[in-house]
Amino acid sequence: MVIEINKNSDPKEIKKLLHSSPKKGNLKDFFGKLKRNIDGLEFQKKARNEWD
Repeated sequence: MVIEINKNSDPKEIKKLLHSSPKKGNLKDFFGKLKRNIDGLEFQKKARNEWD
């Protein structure tokens, strides 16, 4: 489903469209820590080192 929002859209109408969305789901599976055995700081240093 695509909802087009422009600068003149009424916030109440936007909320109404969002609540009428056919897809309902649980997003808790996508939140939280990455389940990898890597150190976050080391990963950041490696990712930022690629630009040097």
